[in-house]
Amino acid sequence: MGIFRIIIALVLTASTRAITIPSTPTWPSGRCTDKSLTRPSWILSQYKVSAGTTTFVVNNQATDPTSLSARVTCSLGKTECQSSAGGNQMRATLTTGPDGRPVISIFELWTCSDEGDRVLFTGNGSTTITSCQGTDCTSPITYLVPGTLVLPVPLTPAQPKPPSGFDAPTCASVGEKQWTISGVEYKNYTRGQCKQWYQTDQICLDNGTGTFVGKGQYLKLNVTNNAIAHEVLCSFTPTYNNINPPNPLRCTGGSFNEITLEVTWTGAAPNFQLKVEELWYCLEKPLTNAKPSVIVATGSTSLPLTCESHTGITGTADDIVTICTDPTPSHAIDGAQTAKESLPPFSLITAYPAHGGCTFDSVVNPTFFYRGMYYETNADQTLSRFTAGLTGPGFADYWFYQNKAISGSGVDTVYTCTVYYDGRPKEQHYKCTYAFNANTKTITQDKIWECRDKNPNAPLYFEGTGEFNWGVDPYSSCSKPGQNQTSCYWHDDLATLQPGIPYDIPKVTVSTVNVLPPDYGQPQVQAVEVAPVKTIRENGEWRLAEGN
Repeated sequence: MGIFRIIIALVLTASTRAITIPSTPTWPSGRCTDKSLTRPSWILSQYKVSAGTTTFVVNNQATDPTSLSARVTCSLGKTECQSSAGGNQMRATLTTGPDGRPVISIFELWTCSDEGDRVLFTGNGSTTITSCQGTDCTSPITYLVPGTLVLPVPLTPAQPKPPSGFDAPTCASVGEKQWTISGVEYKNYTRGQCKQWYQTDQICLDNGTGTFVGKGQYLKLNVTNNAIAHEVLCSFTPTYNNINPPNPLRCTGGSFNEITLEVTWTGAAPNFQLKVEELWYCLEKPLTNAKPSVIVATGSTSLPLTCESHTGITGTADDIVTICTDPTPSHAIDGAQTAKESLPPFSLITAYPAHGGCTFDSVVNPTFFYRGMYYETNADQTLSRFTAGLTGPGFADYWFYQNKAISGSGVDTVYTCTVYYDGRPKEQHYKCTYAFNANTKTITQDKIWECRDKNPNAPLYFEGTGEFNWGVDPYSSCSKPGQNQTSCYWHDDLATLQPGIPYDIPKVTVSTVNVLPPDYGQPQVQAVEVAPVKTIRENGEWRLAEGN
């Protein structure tokens, strides 16, 4: 290529950094309420069948691990099993599944007092025994019994999905043809491809759109780990402050339960070298081994590419464009294991430590906060002006004003908090109404909020109702603008700053179906039949609602 032929060298430093195995998230001691709302489940161990009698031990994962275990005995021919003293609030049954294997079902009642309030939980779950069948056998593994809560809320918390290929028969195999490399592309631009810059290497004026090809090295390749049939696209696009790919280049992952891949790209066109390092997770023998493991392996290969260089758009001697493609459809890289660790049982498929959140706050201590309160009444005690900010477990600074009355008259007038003209789907609107008695400075509130933090695909809809006396805060200024009229506003810090004046919500009901606002003329927000309530909280205690 004459004077345009160049050798593109990557300025690299030797890297000794290897992928670090992330630590396994572990729950601190206590946290009964958080555990119950996050991973309601049981560990079933010591499963044994002798002369037709089945015995096993059950531990609730939400309660204190030092508490008594329930030792369960299931007699031949009986569905109901008997529990020891440690399981006097637990019931277990033994049935046969459609595939002929034993199925253990568990129902338990327990309480958590770690957050002050004594919260009653009930939940149930089941698991299939996969490695012990017949009248005399012993299971070599323990079993996870995932649970669904009935109280205090109807909830099946989402649990993490295990990484791709974790149960493949070849998952733990490290060696020949560990990875397949394909789709390799490399480009290098010594200058940004623009003739007229508004801001060098950032804004181009050539075509009026501001688009351009930036200076630097571009890299793209696919890496497939054949042991777990997992493919990752590794790519690097230069930016103004970062024109060369880092070494190693992190392609994906980095957190626990994620497949982590890094590549190191070295050499000069057309002869490059590629090093691959990857971390992945395995359950090596799914039917006989409950212990997962994590593996790190590495390998490298040469990548001779076909490269072509030419002058770039500016036509200057220092503007060289180099384009490289791979003449070979794919390359195989052998792997060598560099690290391996065993992980706690079921750590890949049970939720990680969590504290608080929308559902937790709604269950443990549901509270409304009011601030920025102001009202003015007419002679008949209906509202002429009104404003208040409301904060609750699943929302903050929900401001509402005097809006359309939907029922009643005088102090019994019920208003909708907000008129929905926002064009959103009706499913994204929530019932909110209020009435205000100026004589007692009491607001009667009905507000629905949504919690998705425990299961984004199955939200819970909490409805808080009650009377809240604003008069408990004496720092208000009131006047009589006219006969039988009243005007008041609150001016102290508690009533003006976030979050506001706290009030326990006396009644909270929960459903898995949203209750929409009343219809006030907008076709996108239609009234619907009230969804059946599943659970209810009154006087600080959760219980099943009538009819459930």
